Amino acid sequence: MTLAAFRKSPLSAGVRVAFGSAVLLGTLAAPALAAESPTAVSNTAPIVKGSTGRQLWRIADYTTVELVAREPGTPDNQHPFTLEPNTLHAWLQQVQLLRNGVPKPLFAIDELQSIVPALIDALAHARTDQDVALVSSARHEDNSFYSITAVTARLFAVDGHLNLIVHDARNDFYDTARGSGMAPHFTLGSRTAPGSAQIQSASATNKRADWLVLDTVQAAPAAVPPAAPVAPMAPLVLPAAPPASRAPAAVAPVTPATPAAPAVGDAEQRLINLKHLYDKGLITKPEYEKKRAEIIKSL
Repeated sequence: MTLAAFRKSPLSAGVRVAFGSAVLLGTLAAPALAAESPTAVSNTAPIVKGSTGRQLWRIADYTTVELVAREPGTPDNQHPFTLEPNTLHAWLQQVQLLRNGVPKPLFAIDELQSIVPALIDALAHARTDQDVALVSSARHEDNSFYSITAVTARLFAVDGHLNLIVHDARNDFYDTARGSGMAPHFTLGSRTAPGSAQIQSASATNKRADWLVLDTVQAAPAAVPPAAPVAPMAPLVLPAAPPASRAPAAVAPVTPATPAAPAVGDAEQRLINLKHLYDKGLITKPEYEKKRAEIIKSL
């Protein structure tokens, strides 16, 4: 068989498709910070003019995080922004995509493990006039084994909250990219142009169907709820000593009345209050033990 005939044969086409699939699958599994590749450029939005430092995080072919120009007419972002990786991972893990009314995880677990470090780094490097662009490709659990789809999103911090706008929740680009060998153009979410994605999360509120405002960012430590009010212990009042220059007036002897035994409920509350004072370090252990014994003895 001649070379020309082989190229036209069905066997040749099958070999080319299998080879192209193997190459693409290999690039999708490539480690972070891979070498330069034309398919590693997400081509989502213009880079900010005059920007310095790192602008693009290549996780694999068709999976990138980059700093892009903030949308025109939008207020400044609160960047650079610091966030704990575990916090961001937990937030994104709870984001769900509604497909025909059925919620599905927007991101796969292994996908989050790859993109979260890059997102954290990008937010820490971003300027007030920059957004973070995300293109993440993976086999999502609601697709078939060979179906690789992309999530495209825009992230930015405003008013102490992290915002996530999703444009493509399941961009089916794989077959076209495999057949043409050309990198697809991905579109980010937009503040001004609503997308078709419908997302939700238990740890976020929807500003729009495709726009989530995630839980309060770590601008300040969470306030500790105040402890329940504790009734103060009654002070010990001693009778005043009579003046030394004057003898005390004679009084008829009075048989002291037998004090009524305190109610069990009152003693229980006193023990609780006493334990609270000891736990807070306001009284010493000997003081605590002594007073506890007195309360128990009075029962």
